[in-house]
Amino acid sequence: MYFDPRSIRPMSGQFIGGQEVREGEAHAVPSPSDSDIAFSVDWASEDLVDRAVTDARRAWSRSGWGSSAPRERAVILHRWADLVDTHAEEIAGLEAVVSARIYPEVMSRDAKVVSGVLRYFAEYADKIDGTVTPTPQNSFSFTVHEPYGVVAAIAPWNFPIILAAWKFAPALAAGNAVVLKPSELTPFAAVRIAELAVEAGLPAGLFNVVQGGGAVGAALVKHPQVDYVTFTGSSATGARIMADAALSGIKPVSLELGGKGPQLVFADAPDLDRLAATIARGITYNSGQVCFAGSRLVVARPIADDLLDRVLAQMRGGRTGTTWDEDTTIPPIINQRQLDRIDAIVADAISDGAEALCGATRIDADRAGFYAPTVLRGVTTANRAFRDEIFGPVLAVQEFDDEDEGVGLANHPDYGLTASIHTSDVSRAFRAARRIESGTVWINDWGRRTDFTAPFGGYKRSGIGKDMGRSGFEKYMKTKAIWLELH
Repeated sequence: MYFDPRSIRPMSGQFIGGQEVREGEAHAVPSPSDSDIAFSVDWASEDLVDRAVTDARRAWSRSGWGSSAPRERAVILHRWADLVDTHAEEIAGLEAVVSARIYPEVMSRDAKVVSGVLRYFAEYADKIDGTVTPTPQNSFSFTVHEPYGVVAAIAPWNFPIILAAWKFAPALAAGNAVVLKPSELTPFAAVRIAELAVEAGLPAGLFNVVQGGGAVGAALVKHPQVDYVTFTGSSATGARIMADAALSGIKPVSLELGGKGPQLVFADAPDLDRLAATIARGITYNSGQVCFAGSRLVVARPIADDLLDRVLAQMRGGRTGTTWDEDTTIPPIINQRQLDRIDAIVADAISDGAEALCGATRIDADRAGFYAPTVLRGVTTANRAFRDEIFGPVLAVQEFDDEDEGVGLANHPDYGLTASIHTSDVSRAFRAARRIESGTVWINDWGRRTDFTAPFGGYKRSGIGKDMGRSGFEKYMKTKAIWLELH
């Protein structure tokens, strides 16, 4: 056992103005790993949301953060990153105990991504230049970049601290204040990271955290002093956030939403054993609770049987368990509601003609909910397993005869977040990559690495705007043109 879950002592309130605020109705935060373990968090009222935003605006104005020297901001962010590394074990416990993130993965990946993102965007603070534009001889025109002011950031439960950091790190580096709402299912690690920001020297109030469900998020988006909204989550919730933002000030919004990623496998794909392991990992990692999961296998008919046999062998090799168990490779589903949804979609898919090659069932556990890694063959484009983002360890299989058919199946009518292409033919790989309507395409690979340079975001209902890379920094700044008439 990596840690004793009953030893965790999370902050249960809001984090406003550099301190905990204990107000609001208490709500249970159960551990998905063990239903006998539960914590409590206070949900913010609309008045508390207003207090958090107003405090952020006041701190932003009084501190001069937005107009401070970029290197001064960078120094604080670097110091903050060092503190995250120092407190990684504590943060990992707070994260793992109420999420599906396995403790060693939080230690080796998630916490390091948070500190790495802080350092990466700290170095962007003084790297964005203005532009002198062509003008007549008696004029001078140039552009400058300015922070928006107060950024509302809403993060999901599947990779809680990573996806929160993708938002608060660049927004703060660009000179904004941030009010973060983590998921009500995974509220604790983000608050501890916010405490460390103040310890690092970030002016109190520049990074506030409010807790609660959808109503809290809506109040934050609609607040008149919020200047920019960034959200990661479902496509349905993203649409509501767009509407709320439009009706409350026409404020800009960036959205990283759902996915239905294909693994497009041609008959000349290299190393089928390695490929099978990649495909299995692409749908079982984090129990499939991944927006960029490789949830659809689109495979050339001549190799379908052989490849599926190898994938099935990989899928049957995982071990379910708590997020603090040293042997766990397949973590629990986040809650009963999500488990019921996965089970219902699989049942509908089978009743509509799909064949379950493995799984298609809950795994009995005394105090937690798990779903068996599942492969569904013979899924049609009308089948719910093709249409819907399942957010569980369920792989939908379709077969094709030629390149056009394969690319056509890989292109989903609604989603376009990520895709993978597997082939030994470089020309075919690039042809398919250009034709697939997706924000990210991997060739002979799957999954994001821990680098920070590549922008991430989707097409269609998978979102608007990009996180990470240069795009993920510049979106938190607005551009002003300044003209000077020479006499």
